[in-house]
Amino acid sequence: MSTSLLLLLLLSIQCHGWLSLKTCHHPTRLGEVSSFKEPDNEFGNKNFWDKKYTEESEFSWYCGWSEELEPFFSELVPDTSSKVLIPGIGNDGCIRDMFDNGYTHLSAFDYAPEGVECAKRLFGPSRMKLMDDMRVADARSLPYDDETYDAVLDKGTLDSIYLSGGSDKDLASEHLGMAVKELARVLKRGGIAFCVTAACVEHVQNSFDKCNEEQRCWKQIRDGSIHITDDGYTSNNVDATMLVWERV
Repeated sequence: MSTSLLLLLLLSIQCHGWLSLKTCHHPTRLGEVSSFKEPDNEFGNKNFWDKKYTEESEFSWYCGWSEELEPFFSELVPDTSSKVLIPGIGNDGCIRDMFDNGYTHLSAFDYAPEGVECAKRLFGPSRMKLMDDMRVADARSLPYDDETYDAVLDKGTLDSIYLSGGSDKDLASEHLGMAVKELARVLKRGGIAFCVTAACVEHVQNSFDKCNEEQRCWKQIRDGSIHITDDGYTSNNVDATMLVWERV
């Protein structure tokens, strides 16, 4: 990715602020949530993200949809009637364009209430009538039933979770691990977790690896190396790393 984009992400992280800092006790099939101390930075603060979403109404993190993300996502999730979960919806116009491309069975959430309101304005009333679900939610304790979704599309949200841990890297890793386990819980067997990451590629990879060691729940099918679709699209044209797993 470009240096300017990486610096922008590290300095502002304006897109996907949805990690709750409250103590959470929500047992799931893949493990039980433990207690957490508050991180030492503002990136996990709901008011911080509400302010950011108010200041910027639309921004597509890392990449847009058409001719960028679409060829790679649709290759793995070709059925536009698939139920897709979007973590940290916020102000990402790429997801609106994805909806317009036929993926209308979307459920989306954001930790910040203003992130949800921003997304509702971005989608508009006509699209919102067709959306499956949009709500405020905590990534560590999702309000969805087990094995609900055919796919998850994460665009920088897992990066934001790790960065929300601030200087406490153990806390950052634990938060990220909880989110990955929740994704495994709500995905159907054979479902796809499609992650677009840049600032925290190694940490996202490690979290899926650790979850897999504990539960054997993931099979990696894209590892960030150069990939060319049958139509000739190359993954190095996306200004980020695409990591993809199948839920097993």
